[in-house]
Amino acid sequence: MPDVQAIIQAMLAATSAPGHEDKPRERLPAIAISRDYGSGGDEIAQLLSQRLHLKVYDREMIDKVAQRIGTDPQTVRQLDEGIGRVREMWLTRLFSGQDLSPDTYKRHLVDVILSLGRAGGVLLGRGAHVVLSTSTALRVRITGSPEMCTRRVAAAEGLSYDDALDKVREINHNRGKFVWDLFHVRTSDAHNFDIVVNTDRLVDFNQAAAMLENAYHAIGGMTTEADAAAG
Repeated sequence: MPDVQAIIQAMLAATSAPGHEDKPRERLPAIAISRDYGSGGDEIAQLLSQRLHLKVYDREMIDKVAQRIGTDPQTVRQLDEGIGRVREMWLTRLFSGQDLSPDTYKRHLVDVILSLGRAGGVLLGRGAHVVLSTSTALRVRITGSPEMCTRRVAAAEGLSYDDALDKVREINHNRGKFVWDLFHVRTSDAHNFDIVVNTDRLVDFNQAAAMLENAYHAIGGMTTEADAAAG
């Protein structure tokens, strides 16, 4: 498998070459959030985006990948559910002539994430924390115990505890497998994040959003100053 960081660095170099932009634009915050299902990660992302006046990118990333590949978003969403399914979609490639290989999907996804990272926004999942690991983005992992996540999902979706637990396990497994299949990185590895938040004892998700806002200004600000000094 090609080195992921080498690919990302090459794409960054290409897009930052002289003449690529007519004039510099104001740098907006970029936050990459990886989250457990039921941890409140989606809610915290929305609250954080409101505090920083940013857009949240979730399924929108997949829509942008679909535009680049030249296929419909529904097809790409099937890949989004598990990159291993790409190998099962050879008939689609055969009859449509579209390149739906894992390498093509990864290349376009990385390009989309890099573009959004430069533009600023809150990026949910899909390995954005891996792709933006060399940028000024704040990389966040939002997690919770299986018990607490299950109780939240059961209450929010009207499920029994057992059904909610099955759903939590399945979604978290698929999310972790997706990142591993694409980037060979474990979402459970804390070294890949600037901050890890366990929401088990959080009553108000606004507190987490405020904390992450402060963390961005602390970590992102220091990184920006370091980049300026190096330049």
